[in-house]
Amino acid sequence: MKLKTHYKIFFISFFILFVSCNPRKAQEKQANERLKQIEQLISENSLNAAKIQIDSIHLLFPKLVEKRRIAAAFEDTIVRRESARNLVYCDSILPLKQHEADSIQKDFRFEKDTVYQQFGNFVYKTQRTENNSNRTYLKSYVDENADFYLISNYTGGKIEHISVRVSTNDLFAQTDSIETSNSNYHSFNDGGMHWETITFKNEADKGVASFISQYAKERLKVTLQGKKTYIYYLSDADKKAISETYNLWVVKKDIIKLLKEIKKSKIKIERINQRKSKP
Repeated sequence: MKLKTHYKIFFISFFILFVSCNPRKAQEKQANERLKQIEQLISENSLNAAKIQIDSIHLLFPKLVEKRRIAAAFEDTIVRRESARNLVYCDSILPLKQHEADSIQKDFRFEKDTVYQQFGNFVYKTQRTENNSNRTYLKSYVDENADFYLISNYTGGKIEHISVRVSTNDLFAQTDSIETSNSNYHSFNDGGMHWETITFKNEADKGVASFISQYAKERLKVTLQGKKTYIYYLSDADKKAISETYNLWVVKKDIIKLLKEIKKSKIKIERINQRKSKP
């Protein structure tokens, strides 16, 4: 009788253990199937689909540490492959962009005050300050950090203009408004003359430079808007200067972006290599 009782107890205990372990075995089987699928997707270069499967393993099987470790290793493989591919692409495009920038820059003069400036400026040959100090016009330049500047220079009676509108027919583009208290607004009087200068940096021009570049062959009206309004028309020389400066800005932004992508990819690969080299 005692033997039957012990047998029943053993059978019940074994059954409970089997039931409790079976879900884990089922999970491990499912995880293994997903890991095989990830490996297949990586071999087919379907990296985004592989990433989704990796995320699902971390989400569905939080207690299967070893399976998640394998999934993490696959993730490293994907990151390294994507980074290597990105490096090849960036390294191939960068020389072309640099050559394009050099070709445009031949008509620019580089200006830098080493005492006060961190970055030097590329100024188009017809828009050098010393040749344009007493006229109303739009000036543009790009600095070494790929920042773009559009400057409204006005000489005449005081109008306190705070924005610039450039138009042709029914089309127009208009800058941000820069209040007279802003550090990008300057005005002064000298010898009975009044000057106003507003600087619009990067996107603060709200597409005015791009508009000028696109419609450079048209007659472009410039409207200075403030307490008073002043209207003039862009000269062909200024349209060309702004268009070329805008083009240089676009290329320099591309170069900066490529350099950042190269640096980022190298860092990712180095981190993975360091992690793999640890015992």
